[in-house]
Amino acid sequence: MGVLALLAGLLVLWMSNTHALGDSVALASKNVCANGPLSRPRPSCAPPPLRSTGDPHEDCVARINQLRWSCQCLPPLQRWKDGEKCAGKQAKHDSKRGIHAAFNDDVCKPKGRAQNECPGWPSTPEVIHGCLQAMWDEGPGKRFSKHGHYLNMSNAEYEQVACGFAKSSDGQIWSVQNFR
Repeated sequence: MGVLALLAGLLVLWMSNTHALGDSVALASKNVCANGPLSRPRPSCAPPPLRSTGDPHEDCVARINQLRWSCQCLPPLQRWKDGEKCAGKQAKHDSKRGIHAAFNDDVCKPKGRAQNECPGWPSTPEVIHGCLQAMWDEGPGKRFSKHGHYLNMSNAEYEQVACGFAKSSDGQIWSVQNFR
């Protein structure tokens, strides 16, 4: 499993503009991750944001995978394209009704097994760079009420993530990340 996780992580770094990380970070991750996933994330891990691809859904998945690999040597999640439409609907619904309202109201399918949400951010890049980092920074810990976002992002049982975005009536960006 360790070799497979290492190869998957290296693939994520390569596919996610490893040059944006810098050779030293990529080399450090390779050496640290040689034995597979870490039991806890590296302290104060905050890799520099990757360059945008121009596709916020792709950028969202790449940032989650960057945090998973660079901070804890976890294998990448696949982009769940079939779940993006529902995630976008949920973000729009929540911008009117409140955090996680759509997940609880069951407004669409497929919705995934777990959800993180970035409510009312100033821009899509700030969601991808700031909110996702803030959620990762909730870890480590096991109490879901305190560490839930991190637990969803680092859960080894999840294989896919769908990111959705919506602009609220006041111009704020809401984003939902559904995991399965």
